[in-house]
Amino acid sequence: MVLPAISQTTSNGTIESVVNKDGDTLVIMSLSDVKLILSDLLEYEITDSLLNVYVERDSLNSEKIILKDSIIEKLELQNKNKDEIIKNLNDIITNKIKEIDYKDLTIEEQQKEINKQRNLKRLGFVGSVVLPIITLILLL
Repeated sequence: MVLPAISQTTSNGTIESVVNKDGDTLVIMSLSDVKLILSDLLEYEITDSLLNVYVERDSLNSEKIILKDSIIEKLELQNKNKDEIIKNLNDIITNKIKEIDYKDLTIEEQQKEINKQRNLKRLGFVGSVVLPIITLILLL
């Protein structure tokens, strides 16, 4: 077992503590010990103040990260929306192609019907001219 007196490495001499009548504790020690303790205290105070600065910077960095995460989420949402728009536009293009094909098919059918009606019209005109002539020839 290690004695407490051996673990005290800061003291070169003796340290006395006195409790006064008000209940306050007074510590009496050598000047070199006081300088050592006060220099350590100053160093720890500087470290603590730096810790506050680091905590503040860390909170600012955390806020930056949160803002960047929200920006990333918005960009991902925007990307999804643009993908949906692209899909919808591709569907529109597909529908337009189908409409054009249907229109071309309708035009072809109408062209065939026009040609058929044109031929029937020619046959009618030819028949209306030729039939009376044939009838006159047969009657004479």
